[in-house]
Amino acid sequence: MRKSFNTISPKLIEYIKSYYSNNLLDLSPISEVKFRHFRFRLCNGSFYKVKRKIRNNEDLREFLIEYTPLDVYYSTACWLNPHLIASKLDKDILRNVILSCDLAFDIDVNKDVKNLEEARINALKLSDFLLSEHIDVRYIAFSGSKGFHIICEDPWKQQCIDVDPHKREALAIERRKEFIKTIKERGIFFDEKVTTDTRRIIRAPGTINSKTGNLCTVISKKLLDSDLETIFKFLRIERSNTPRIPRLLREMTSPSADKISEFLGRLGVRPRLKPNVYYSTFISNNIPGTRLKIPVMEFGAWSKLENITSKILEAQKHYGLGDVAILKDNSKYSAISLKAMSQRRVEKVLSNTESLNLNQCMKYGCTYTRMGKSIDYDGKTLQDEPEFIIMLESDLKGQVSRAHYEFFVASGIRFSINNIELCGSGKEEIEIVHAIIE
Repeated sequence: MRKSFNTISPKLIEYIKSYYSNNLLDLSPISEVKFRHFRFRLCNGSFYKVKRKIRNNEDLREFLIEYTPLDVYYSTACWLNPHLIASKLDKDILRNVILSCDLAFDIDVNKDVKNLEEARINALKLSDFLLSEHIDVRYIAFSGSKGFHIICEDPWKQQCIDVDPHKREALAIERRKEFIKTIKERGIFFDEKVTTDTRRIIRAPGTINSKTGNLCTVISKKLLDSDLETIFKFLRIERSNTPRIPRLLREMTSPSADKISEFLGRLGVRPRLKPNVYYSTFISNNIPGTRLKIPVMEFGAWSKLENITSKILEAQKHYGLGDVAILKDNSKYSAISLKAMSQRRVEKVLSNTESLNLNQCMKYGCTYTRMGKSIDYDGKTLQDEPEFIIMLESDLKGQVSRAHYEFFVASGIRFSINNIELCGSGKEEIEIVHAIIE
């Protein structure tokens, strides 16, 4: 079911329109713009296909000002009639003649890549590999949220252009699938669907990412080779002349991020005398594909570990929580069980352990736990990733969350789940929120 976007702030729309009215987008990173299909995500959550060929940045700005899109995308493929592009099932060949297709890579935080730093490392490895294969990288970009894009010229353009138009697209897909196998052998992770899908759209450089209010920004290979602190310093400089989207989290379109903003103190954000914006990653306790959740208990960093342990041991015995991992940052302890429970049952666990996030769970139906570094726009690390302290082992009664188990295994934290049924199909990924918080 499509999420509701009825609560979009008029001020946010005003700022988006102001940005596109006062900034002519640089389309030079996108080759052959006139053959690209452009698509917008509008304020009501629907997608709008631009019905005219976009030949230059002035053409695009007209549509941006008229529609004030939350997000702007363009096709990775070039089409003879991009404004008329149809479904693969459409028999009208003139609406489906592919001319070429970028070799596009989306390196995102997911079950294989657990944080933005790992995404950067994978993007760097991929960039080096493409260079060794003499693939022409047109541009590298920070997506504005949770990863990086690497866009390359079509290495097989000439091979495909000489093929019958009816078979050209299938050949392009086949070439990319073969190349992906070679990359995977190097242990490099990226979203394979983006690379193989000739109908894929990708965020346009220089446009606003409505999930964070940040810009999708082209960066150099040298900058990618530095570190996140340096990258964020660059992004801050690049953004200095653009309209500032105020109170980012409360004005964003991501309902998940809005939930976090109400509980900054309990998510490891210490209040400052002056406002400060920082970037971090949070995981939800929702079990994908189900209505169940896992219990995540939070305690202040001032609490004694032996007191926290005593409360958890009692809850383990009473609720059959199984293993409970305890993590700590400089503001709180987080105690995580993988047991699948109803929301009401989770609330009872939080209440009995006197967890600080009980009200959050009751008000919003879920909890969010910070798992990544907190980095501000001055490049300073405000908080390191939460540190694993101890695993309180115990027998578990019931199901455990498959998605959370896979996430923590990838993070180096292993729970004992012998002879236990995994909950969730395994097709859905754990809900991760990458937020820029003010």
